[in-house]
Amino acid sequence: MLAKTDADAVRVHNRRAVIDHLRRTGIATRKAISAATGLSVSAASAITTGMLRADLIVEVDEDERASRRGRPGKSLGLQGAAATVATAKIAVGELSVRLCDYRGATLGAASCERDIADLDQDGLVTLLVELLREAETASPGAPPARQIVLAVQGKTDSNARRILWSPTLKARNLEIAGPLSALTGAEVGVFNDCSLMPEAFRWKPDFVGRDFATLFIGFGVGMGLRLGGSTFQGQRSSAVEFGHINHIPGGALCRCGNRGCVEAYAGDYAIWRRAYGRTDEIPTRRISDEDMHRLAALARSGDTAALAAFEEAGTAIGYSLGRMFTLIDPLPIVVTGAGAHAMDLLEPTIRAGIGDSAIDGVGVDTPFSRVEDVDELVFEAAAAKALAAVDGEFAGAGGAETREAACCDIVLRSSR
Repeated sequence: MLAKTDADAVRVHNRRAVIDHLRRTGIATRKAISAATGLSVSAASAITTGMLRADLIVEVDEDERASRRGRPGKSLGLQGAAATVATAKIAVGELSVRLCDYRGATLGAASCERDIADLDQDGLVTLLVELLREAETASPGAPPARQIVLAVQGKTDSNARRILWSPTLKARNLEIAGPLSALTGAEVGVFNDCSLMPEAFRWKPDFVGRDFATLFIGFGVGMGLRLGGSTFQGQRSSAVEFGHINHIPGGALCRCGNRGCVEAYAGDYAIWRRAYGRTDEIPTRRISDEDMHRLAALARSGDTAALAAFEEAGTAIGYSLGRMFTLIDPLPIVVTGAGAHAMDLLEPTIRAGIGDSAIDGVGVDTPFSRVEDVDELVFEAAAAKALAAVDGEFAGAGGAETREAACCDIVLRSSR
């Protein structure tokens, strides 16, 4: 007979498996949950009955015809009102907040476009709370946020509590999680925006169980890694500073202050200054997507300088990917940011760079896909991270029905 601690662990695992399946599918029958998770139908029924009583899931009609015929709905879906999470994006010249329900649907949003460079810790936390309260006005009946996830341009600490450095702020080493949690009552996590991006694919069937990388090419160059079923975070910081791998020692000036970084050749400001002959200039404003689209159009029309700028960017990215592939196996790459709109210009030299720098050209045929709306991707990633944390809380809070089921069924599949 299982010890109590073993039974509790299995119960949590099984309950999380059910929640994960509903996240991936939206709605599912008890029979489909059983087939997908490996639970017996009786165990799946016991677990979902407990979740129904706890108002974590609801029964839904499969379609309107079933409802009109009077047949009771047997499919299950997550209960949106079960919890609320908040996400925030801190970027150059912008701070935005969204509020989501337990299904991930947006309840409210607020943002401000302003220079936040001079804000200190208290000023930044105060502004975040103001925006959160503004977003809450759109859904007055919603419960307070249980989790808040901040996506930040820059480096964050491995405990997800501090902004160590950001191009958006002059101050460094800002404690954000503690003060924000004290004011809101929510658990707070602070993450580098690019490192967080793989979370957006957590429940998407094509990515479940796969290792892959997200590559942001825009106002900077950043990467996120999904390895072994988890989004990679460093031991001391957010890490994965792909854009600051050195491409050419002593080369072009990077926004970080060093010379020769990948970003100094492949960031939007790097492509812009190369195309217009403005060596080592770091623009004070963000290069707009419209400006980058115009540069791409010039390159496609045969403009020599613009074409060379995109080719240099692709080479820098390709060489660094090739080096990365010598350390870990080649990965599928999801490209986002302004660079996603110019992959026809970048991809040939990216692949050539991989071929020149990787052992035997390993990874030169790695698949690329695109997500063009980077802002939406960041919010999806932050929401997924927050919802996964709430799922973990709820999975550990089952009732007697799920305890009984746990003793009878042990699911060996990982719930991630």
